[in-house]
Amino acid sequence: MKTIDTTVNISLKYPVTEKKLSALIKSGKTEEKYLSHIFALFADVPVPDILAFAEKFDIRLPVIKTYYLKHVKKYYPNHELEEVFTFK
Repeated sequence: MKTIDTTVNISLKYPVTEKKLSALIKSGKTEEKYLSHIFALFADVPVPDILAFAEKFDIRLPVIKTYYLKHVKKYYPNHELEEVFTFK
């Protein structure tokens, strides 16, 4: 799943691990210094890779959906990801 590490950390001062991203999502919270990483995850990473990331870190789809709707959609809507929410 190198795509996630590469995509979310590109050109950013503070790199973040997949483990840290998963912990943020599971907690339902954000940290300001990781907002760009979070936005990149939901806006730039292909949906199949987001789903693989969620499976790898045992993040249920409803948790991903809630986090996306609360913290990301307003700024970076991802219609392809939203379609997944309607089918699961």
